[in-house]
Amino acid sequence: MKSKSAFERNTWRFTRYGSLFLITLVYLFNPSSIPLWIRLGMIIALLASVPVAVNLYRHYADKPVALKIAVICEMAVIVLLLLPTGGMDSPFKWYALNPLMVASELLSAWFAWSLLVSYIGVLGAVFYIFLNLELKNVPAFAFQNSGLIAALVVVVVAMQMIGSVLRELDRANERTDETLDHIKSIYHIVETASHHELMNIGQIIADCVVKLTKLPKALFWFAPRPGEVTPASCQTGWNQAEEAQLFARMEQHLEEWRRNDEPFYRGIEGFGDFLFMPVRMNTRFVGVIGVRLEAEGKMEVNRWLAQQLILLQELSSIILERHELAVTENRLTIINEQNRIADEMHDSVSQSLFGIVYAAHSLKQTWRELSEEELEEQIDLIKDSATMVAKELRKTIHSLSSKKSGGQNWLGTVRSHLSTISRLNGVEIDFKVSGDDYGLPYHYQKALFRMISETTGNAIRHGKAKLVRVEMALRPELIKLSVTDNGTGFDMDSAAAKETEGGLGMPNMHYLTKSLGGEISISSTIGTGTQVELSIPVGVLEYK
Repeated sequence: MKSKSAFERNTWRFTRYGSLFLITLVYLFNPSSIPLWIRLGMIIALLASVPVAVNLYRHYADKPVALKIAVICEMAVIVLLLLPTGGMDSPFKWYALNPLMVASELLSAWFAWSLLVSYIGVLGAVFYIFLNLELKNVPAFAFQNSGLIAALVVVVVAMQMIGSVLRELDRANERTDETLDHIKSIYHIVETASHHELMNIGQIIADCVVKLTKLPKALFWFAPRPGEVTPASCQTGWNQAEEAQLFARMEQHLEEWRRNDEPFYRGIEGFGDFLFMPVRMNTRFVGVIGVRLEAEGKMEVNRWLAQQLILLQELSSIILERHELAVTENRLTIINEQNRIADEMHDSVSQSLFGIVYAAHSLKQTWRELSEEELEEQIDLIKDSATMVAKELRKTIHSLSSKKSGGQNWLGTVRSHLSTISRLNGVEIDFKVSGDDYGLPYHYQKALFRMISETTGNAIRHGKAKLVRVEMALRPELIKLSVTDNGTGFDMDSAAAKETEGGLGMPNMHYLTKSLGGEISISSTIGTGTQVELSIPVGVLEYK
């Protein structure tokens, strides 16, 4: 059972105030032996009880035992209220609709019907004992109150139907929100993924399948490609020995997997029944995403599972295609840059060097025949040519260096990224850096960019932070990064449990940091924000 939304709490409050208003009008205008000031006092007490009851039910909405006790107590109070206010002629007998509505919506059908029968039975017993109701008059008593009984029955039936619909909507919304959240998390993870992280894409998708489907076992199997490096097939839920056997069985059905384009069911001997989804790029078959089915489920559940796998298949295809395009683009960029450098070196530096070498060779052959003035003039000419070559070479180097040419360097890219996030989300991001990124290896630049993007994104998306402080110290031998926010924070024990179940954010942060030989620490408490600190030694990756 889930806590009710503010809309539903307001509905409860409106129903209670509305029913109490109508009941008190009838009660005040009906003749009674009770003094008016006592009746007004009772009404004021009931008005004051409305917010207490609503807050009490809201607080215990996800605690069935406590909620049942609260509902029973309120029904008992209503029964006792009838004794001094006119018995079965009291209009307050209709106030029992309110606790019955709560019981029908939040608790089981068995409890709601039991409460209704108990209320009617207790009323009969109370009036039999205290008002000398004779047994022969019980049918007449029931007939006189048939309208009340019918109304209570209708309320229970209607609220159970409404509660069932609301619960289904809640589950559908939760699934939708969870699906979108996980897909955004995966996309965020691979947005700036480097090559060695892409090799882990299978594990990321398998973990996500487990989280989305709530089933314990899933896999991402990559079809082998002769002569090429293939990302590792990964799974969640089996041990290492079972993994090797499972993927060997998968490879036996390679041709069958290639022929499928839609989600399909297939049994793997020794491993049970699976729902598979082929993964294709524009040009080739990549592999399959699969989830092991625990038992034969409902058709609508299986359709929902197929929809999740289709979404993940499309996302995986986009990721893999983007990676191949990025690799191709990098290769073309390198080739074009190499050609440009070669042309510049050939057109300027190499020609000038050839002239110097030729002049030096000629001078070596003729220097004895030259006068002192002519020899000095030749040497000055070679000196001027060498100086010109040095200037041309320096100019070429400056044009290749973004730091020297005034172009945007890596730190400028980071600042631009954080500035964009700040503007889009209305969040203040304070970025401070000490040291110089000049000479920082490319893999470290990409990893640090990914870590900064991940931590700031989590602070804004999950922590609802309004201020994020990013501090980075770049030293030749050590990099330190600290990201602190003033968001809602989280429970570290609960987060550790979610991480064990296949969480996406923190495990990949740990994985990336460890792959660079570094250390990461995350500290957070609810209400005080989160702090992430990393230290990465420079050079460990190259050594490995």
